[in-house]
Amino acid sequence: MYFIKNNYTMKNIKLFSLTLLSICLLNFSCEEEERGPLVGDGVPPNVITEVTVENLPGGAIIKYKLPPDEDALLVEASYERNGELISARSSNFKNYVSIEGLKETSPQDVNLVVVDRSNNKSTPVKVTINPQTAPIDKLFSSFELVPDFGGVRLKYNNEDNIKAELLLYASDANGNISYNQSAFIENDNRSHFTYRTFAPALQNFGVAAIDRWNNITDIKQTKVLPLSEIQLDIQKFDDLFLNGDRQDAFGWVMPNMWNGSIDGSGYHTSQTEPGVTIAPYTEPYHMFTMDLGVKAKLSRFKFWQRQGSWIFTHGNPRYFEVWGIDELPADNGDSFEGWTKLIENGEVIKPSGGAIGLNSAEDAASAASGEEFEFPIDAPPIRYIRFVNLKNWSEGKFMHIMEVNFWGQLAE
Repeated sequence: MYFIKNNYTMKNIKLFSLTLLSICLLNFSCEEEERGPLVGDGVPPNVITEVTVENLPGGAIIKYKLPPDEDALLVEASYERNGELISARSSNFKNYVSIEGLKETSPQDVNLVVVDRSNNKSTPVKVTINPQTAPIDKLFSSFELVPDFGGVRLKYNNEDNIKAELLLYASDANGNISYNQSAFIENDNRSHFTYRTFAPALQNFGVAAIDRWNNITDIKQTKVLPLSEIQLDIQKFDDLFLNGDRQDAFGWVMPNMWNGSIDGSGYHTSQTEPGVTIAPYTEPYHMFTMDLGVKAKLSRFKFWQRQGSWIFTHGNPRYFEVWGIDELPADNGDSFEGWTKLIENGEVIKPSGGAIGLNSAEDAASAASGEEFEFPIDAPPIRYIRFVNLKNWSEGKFMHIMEVNFWGQLAE
């Protein structure tokens, strides 16, 4: 008897659930049918008034007073950009519309109409704007190509923080200038970029830029003699231990950083030691010192994180600084007096920007290729390197590094 009653109850529950689902679907269907213009009066809205123009680099901001129409929905601005008709829209919650992406500085017309909820459009109001020099042209005017290690350095001033592709042109086998490679900038604080893989022979280079609206500049050309650059021989590297340096831990010794492999074991410092405070630093850090085996004017260096599930986490360096000196100091590392700071406020960037432990394919590829940093081109020749780990990805001071490489010109 109990089984029959329980079965009957289950049938009621199922029937109620199906009925509730049907009601929800019916309501959803009704809501879908009601979408679209709430009214269809066929009467166009009134025009905007009290129009003012603020001309900007590559565009303008057009301000106006909206008409009193209750059903006014938005303002649509139409203008031409690179031969294409562009529409920019601004809701009725704003009193302006932004025009952007223009390269020409000559007067240009913009037509503005009010659109209501019935999709009626007002009579167009024509406004003339006078865009200032486009950001891509301002960027281009700052370009300067100069010699750099293994290639050519492009100096620039991206004062408008625009996103752009920097196109490098170089002499081909026939002596003609042609596209060679690109670099990309976006809201960064860099002031230069180095294009590498060029022999130390005088040749013609050119550079142009293209923005996200496909505005492209002319090509600025100049002859440049790239500086010779070699990769330093890791077989000549050696470990040192100055005052303040941290000993290895877990059997991960310093020479592992120049064994030619980013797999297996690297260099690891203790997770429990706080480190030592050495001026000019005001708090303790973990650091190590190494001998390059030769004196060289360094151009750049690269280090590899601990790979696999460890990338961008745990003891991999995130914030660091690098110092160099040509002869070991008499104080045996008790200070940085006489040392040259080669990298200040160095930071490893995670491409995806994702949370710790969540790594994209781009993150993994970046970690596998290594973290590369340039040294100042006017830095003196050095032989000894001191690496100071300011903070790892787990907010601690300890570190683990798999491999290090250096490039530059031998000074001996």
